[in-house]
Formats: sequence, C-alpha cells, structure tokens
Amino acid sequence: MKKRVTALLLTLVLCVSLLPVGVEAAGTRTPIYLGYVDVDYLAEETLKEIPTAGKSATEQIRAVYDYIIRNFERYDWDGTEHFDREAVAQKAKQEMDRMEEMLETGQMVLRAELDPNGGYDPATGIVTYSYDSNYMIASCAYDMLLARTGSCQHFAALLTLLLGHLGFDCRMIDGEFINGSGSRVEHKWNCVLVDGQYYWLDVRMDHAYYESSGSISYTYFMKTSKSEWQQRHAWDADYSDWLFANGAAIQEAYAQAAEEAAGPWGQCSSWARETMEQAGESGLIPDSLSGADLTAGISRAEFAAVAVNFYELLTKKTAPAWMGENPFTDTDDPDVLRAYGLGVVSGVGEGRFAPDSTLTREQATVMLGRVWELAEEGAVGDGSGLPSADLSSFTDSGSIAGYARDYVGFFVGSGVINGMGDGRFSPKGTMTREQAVKIAFTAVQELK
Repeated sequence: MKKRVTALLLTLVLCVSLLPVGVEAAGTRTPIYLGYVDVDYLAEETLKEIPTAGKSATEQIRAVYDYIIRNFERYDWDGTEHFDREAVAQKAKQEMDRMEEMLETGQMVLRAELDPNGGYDPATGIVTYSYDSNYMIASCAYDMLLARTGSCQHFAALLTLLLGHLGFDCRMIDGEFINGSGSRVEHKWNCVLVDGQYYWLDVRMDHAYYESSGSISYTYFMKTSKSEWQQRHAWDADYSDWLFANGAAIQEAYAQAAEEAAGPWGQCSSWARETMEQAGESGLIPDSLSGADLTAGISRAEFAAVAVNFYELLTKKTAPAWMGENPFTDTDDPDVLRAYGLGVVSGVGEGRFAPDSTLTREQATVMLGRVWELAEEGAVGDGSGLPSADLSSFTDSGSIAGYARDYVGFFVGSGVINGMGDGRFSPKGTMTREQAVKIAFTAVQELK
C-alpha cells in the first residue's frame, strides 16, 4: 500500500464554521477517494461486484453493508491473499493520471481530514482523531481486502472506503461495545452522511449476528438516536456530536470542492478542457451550460444559445431579440427565438421546437455553418457557396446527408472539424456539448 499520488496530497480541509449550517444537500453525489491510488483502485474493482446502480441512497449503503457481512470474516487469517500485490501496484500506477484528472476536474474529491478541535497538521496529514485519518482507513481497508478478514477496525475502514466511492462521507468512531452481560470491549464503528444527516452503522456487530444465525439483522444499520446507540456503545461523543451538528455544512463543503475543481463549465473530457476554459472566457459558452456535464449530448435549446453566442463573437454585434409572435408552442426561450430570428434554427413541425431533444453531429454542423454564412455573407444559404473538402477520407462519408455535405466539407476543409479520430465522421451520432463548443470556438480562432 502507501502508493499515494503527489497530486492527491491536496487534502480537503473543511472550515465548516464559514458555511451556513442547514444548507440543502447537493442533488448529486461526488465520489470521495482516500488519495491512495492502490486502495482507491481496489475500491472501484470491488464496487463492480456490488449492485448499486439505480438504487436509493439507503439501498446503496445496504448493498455495500450486505456485501461486507457476507464476504468477510472476523480476524482469523489463514495466510491466503486474495489479490496479487504487485499486479495491483502496477495497475494503480497506470491509474494515477486518470485519478489526478478526476480530482482536477471535480469528478471526485478527497476525503476530508476532519477535526473540530483544530488539530489538523498539514505537515503530516494526520488529524487528532488518528483512527479516522485517511492513512489509517487506507491501511486497514487494504489489509481487509487482501486477507478478507479483520477486526472491527478493518470492517469499519472497508465500509468507509466503499461508501466514500459512492459519494457518502463515512466516519470511523472509536469507543467500546457493551455486551449483554455489561462487560465492555474496545470497538470501532461508523457514522455515514446522507442528505445532510449522519446515521450510525456497526457492520461488525451485525456481522457477528450473521456469523451465528446466517441472516442479517440490521440491528445496527442507519440509526439516528444517540440514546438508543448508547445502550450498546460507549464513547467520547465530542467528535460524533460535532459531525451530527455539522452534517449539512460538511456535505455542502464537499459539493463546493467538486464545483471549484471542475470550474464554471463542469465536467468535460481531458482533450476539451483547455478549449472549454478558453471558450468560457470568450463568452461562447452560455450560462445554461455552467456547471453542466459537457460530455453529454447537447439539446436543441442549448445549441441555439451556443449559435447565438457564436454569431455575436463573429460579428461583434448583439443578436436582436425576436419581436414577432412566438412560432413555437413548446418553448419561449429567448435564445431559441433569437436563433430562429437569425434563420439558423427552425422547428421540427406542428409548431414545435423540441428544445430538449438532442442534435446529430451533421445537424449541429449545418446550424453552425448557417451562422458562418450569416456572419460572412449577411444571409443564410444552403452551404453550396462555401469552399468544400473531399469527404471520402471518412469511412462513413456515404452516410452524411445531402443537405449537410457542403457544411461538413467546409468545416473539414478549414481544419475546424477532424472527425472522430477513428476514420469516421459519425454524422448520425449525437453532438455533445463540448464538441459543439469546440467546433464553434475553433472556427472563431482559425477562420477570423
């Protein structure tokens, strides 16, 4: 273990006192990694075995809980190792760049080193509550995955790791378990953050019941009552009280960290990041795409906004507002109406614009070509007057519609469009947000 990516040493320190307590939780969850690449890689591989897709937050947590209970044992190692350490180390090394990019683009955040008493030491990366440090969690989770057996601390660490990768901040709590006889044993368990609220979990004790009965009781699963929890658990409650009081602020801080890393234009592919930053600074990317996933298909309404901004960058003029009667029954979006007034977009029939429908690559290329014609010639034509290029280099050139060939040929011949990189243009494929922005931005840079 202990192979930590340099770029991942940036630990998220949450200054919750600066955040408004009670803020609503983010709508989506960003994966929370430990920053130790081999352990985070193993977590990703392990989660492939656990059905969580399409499930609610509680159902996802339960699926991980069940998996740990059914597939791991209390400490009784026979020496068997369940993965090849060297193979994992090599795979983790290959994953470094991808994980660094995920961190830098806000696709994941690092698990926060929390300490309400201000005991965080940036020189060591260890918090006052060292049992809940990322290093301790990573070490114990690695050993648990390797041996498939461990103590209560190993069970709690593995739960922390896996739930983190699903986007749930999970904390380890140190104390004692109170047996039915009243005797006490040293013990560790968890609390997990869901929609701004922490819940108690004790996977090892529910595992103990499973060992004896063959069924899972969920006696210690997702509990909120401190008084109920104290019936079988004893601990110094300062840390957990602070966590429970600041759950909403902690969750918001994670969301802010992901948003700040992603930048105002949200998630995009590595090849597009520099272009998106420059396009954003130029004013090409509309506000409707701020914080959006730019790898997704672009909607007709979003594209209309890009087309309007493209026109204004080319002409240095403000696109006039539409002053006539709205021709569409399904949208009153001002950018759609501006683009319609410019003559670069039209409806889909029966008075509809279909604002949420996506565009194919050839449809989007035609619309951008119309903007270029309008800016250069003062009127929209059919593309036949544009200098064109031979499209035979594309293996699917025969699939490009006749109405689109001149526009595609113009942008290809101008070096604005290069195709998909595998010899195809993919005319009927969905145009993504980042592809549309890149074509428009490149056209502005290369052709003006």
